[in-house]
Amino acid sequence: MHLLTPLRRKHLYVTAVITLGFGALLLVGLDLGATHPALSALVLALFMCNGYMLFSAAGVALAGLERGSARQPQAALPQDSCAVLWLLCGEPPEPVAQRAMALSRELAQSPIGATTRIFVLSDTTDPHSLAKEKAAFAGLEDQITYRVRENPAGRKPGNLHDWLSTHGADFDTMLVLDADSGFSLARLIELRQQMEQDPELGLVQSAISLRPASTRFGHMQRLSARLSGPVFAKGLARLSGDAGNYWGHNALLRVRAFRQVATLPPLSGRPPFGGPVLSHDFIEAAYLRRAGWTVIIEPDHRGSFEDAPETLAAHLRRDRRWSQGNLQHLRLIGAPGLHPSSRLHLLAGIQSYLSAPIWLLLVVLTGSGAVHATAAVIVPLLGILLALLVPKFAAVLARRDLRRHRWRRRVVLRALWAELALTTLFAPISMVRRTGFVLAILSGRSQGWVPSGLAIARQRLQGGAEMLVGVAIIAIVTLPQLTISSVAAAKMSGLLVLPVVLPLLFAPLLYRWFDHSMSRNSVSAYYDASTRRFLKTGGSGAALAIHRPLWAEGVRDVEQASGHVNDLIAQAVEARLGRAPETVRDLGCGVGGSVFQLARRWPDTEFCGITISAQQVQIAQQIAVERGLGRRCSFIRSDFTLPMTLPGAELVVAVESHVHARTAAQFLAAARRHVLPGGLLVVVDDMLAMPPDKLSGPDAARLDAFRRGWRLGHVPARSSLVDLAGKNGFEALHSRDLTPLLNLNRLRDHALRVVGPAADRMGLAQLPLFGNMIGGNALTEGYRAGVMCYTFLVLQRHDASFAADMDTKITGSGIPA
Repeated sequence: MHLLTPLRRKHLYVTAVITLGFGALLLVGLDLGATHPALSALVLALFMCNGYMLFSAAGVALAGLERGSARQPQAALPQDSCAVLWLLCGEPPEPVAQRAMALSRELAQSPIGATTRIFVLSDTTDPHSLAKEKAAFAGLEDQITYRVRENPAGRKPGNLHDWLSTHGADFDTMLVLDADSGFSLARLIELRQQMEQDPELGLVQSAISLRPASTRFGHMQRLSARLSGPVFAKGLARLSGDAGNYWGHNALLRVRAFRQVATLPPLSGRPPFGGPVLSHDFIEAAYLRRAGWTVIIEPDHRGSFEDAPETLAAHLRRDRRWSQGNLQHLRLIGAPGLHPSSRLHLLAGIQSYLSAPIWLLLVVLTGSGAVHATAAVIVPLLGILLALLVPKFAAVLARRDLRRHRWRRRVVLRALWAELALTTLFAPISMVRRTGFVLAILSGRSQGWVPSGLAIARQRLQGGAEMLVGVAIIAIVTLPQLTISSVAAAKMSGLLVLPVVLPLLFAPLLYRWFDHSMSRNSVSAYYDASTRRFLKTGGSGAALAIHRPLWAEGVRDVEQASGHVNDLIAQAVEARLGRAPETVRDLGCGVGGSVFQLARRWPDTEFCGITISAQQVQIAQQIAVERGLGRRCSFIRSDFTLPMTLPGAELVVAVESHVHARTAAQFLAAARRHVLPGGLLVVVDDMLAMPPDKLSGPDAARLDAFRRGWRLGHVPARSSLVDLAGKNGFEALHSRDLTPLLNLNRLRDHALRVVGPAADRMGLAQLPLFGNMIGGNALTEGYRAGVMCYTFLVLQRHDASFAADMDTKITGSGIPA
């Protein structure tokens, strides 16, 4: 007999008591004498239905606050044979190819590489998309198995069933990933170890992090996921126990177990309630548990990623399919033998969509005066508001590091208020849309399964339906009051529903506002706006360089001068290692100029560039494909100071990028995460020739203009950076002042001596074009005054095996100019 865990039972009982308590308070707040008894009963029932699920969600978040025992790392590597499955259906193939190549490179360097195989399983049918897919995976036959189904019947379940019938017998476990998913090798090893230790474990669902998004809507989703996601996933894992859920991707499944549930028969009758089961993942998890296999949720989201829909239209298209799939579960929730927790997962999915028309009906009933209330009704409404806020505040309480770091506390609280504002604007739109979905399904209209890679036709007036609903709500709540009461009562009714109606009335504007592309911060905005101009006007476009040219002896033209810093890097590294490095990481890689030049010099080296600019990643990826370097050179859009799951590199370079970190300490801590023990870190950047407190007033003003214009987090003194590097586990091997190799007498430099200060006085530093002029002039004047120096610094990360070799440092004479 399946039983709920004691914690789950306690959660259900406490939620029921709280719901009944607030239901009683609502009953007290209703004016029963002025309201029809049937309407009073209806409002009470609807309120308690939605209230129960909200209080339950708050309880899940609070359950996630409890500290659990940390999972002990396992020394033994898993012995199972594992298949990594990426499933495509029309999505852009280039990101999948890059992720698959990155994982393949990690596997090639890992002992479990021999027992792991990567598959890309495509159901793409559009000829143009299929051609792009084949081009993206061309030449990767030795790293992955790419397969296109000629007859893509059965959607995603059919794709997996086809793989099981042809390759399933060769593997013990399978990691299922969607086209927008990513997974690290370390995370995969952890899940495989976990499954190997428990022979009854059929599925491990990993929590998921959302990647950075380019639109305001995508940013809102990521904010919500980063704030409430970890604590909610932990609470859900604790309450679910061994009867967890499956979200369709980023999960490890035991092949033998999944075979038992992989074929879901279609539901009898016609869609939308009949036909193929659209939200098959919930059902597969429930059937796995019914068959005796345990299903768990692993709340650690590190190393597990996906992309969220960037636009409202893309989100709503997916939500329409999910609404139909979840409402189909009404026919399956009563299936015999299901674990009670499995039924609760299904119920939560069903209610998440039914709640929308319930809230809308409550707004109309109470606002129109059909249901009369007294001032006491404010208490249960505050209870609902509190239930909505509990997961967000629980997320803040779960961050125990906020007590020690004031700046982190400010960042998190600022993110919390931003998320609250964004979700408050979006909630009425979602309510109206979901209500429309539910009504369409109840009326027999089926959308079916639409591939996520299918292009979306842009509507002429997005948000028009929501605006009409907003007008209708205003009419419904005010006209009856004007007829039977007074103008004052009508105004009061309108004001009560204004928080819901106002976003609906402005929905067409909100659609565009949410879908607007936005840079994550000032640095990414600066480079997104400036990169193409730098390449066209800087004179270094042929070298793809967004750094200063060095006019050393023998350099004949600007292209050679722009690439000379890469020659210095290569010579220093080869002198130290005696060979080319196996792996290189470029922090702040621009459009890949250094990566491509070093890749030409080191044909067997793997490269990865990181930049915060989406524009730069797009350009770099295109050039990599054009030059046939896509297999060795990958580019990632991210803030390199954030924790990442990339494996360490033997060489890490930062050319004119380390100053974008908030502090030198933050950069060095991040660099240490990227550099392998004993590996090299090369920093080429603008630094102060003296401590900041020794600067004169004019020099300090120039430094401030330099930082403001170029969006810099810090500019360290060379000596202080070397000292701080020693405290952060690096040994300084070589330092050189490259300032004499700069040309400071170009015509543009003289012009900037006039334009830069003038633009600064006019307050134009926030405009990328003028900010570049202001910062560039301030830097050049700093060079002329001897305050700034362009520094070449080689550091090595401490490691015991290298301790005896530290006396063989690179000297200035060992590195040609």
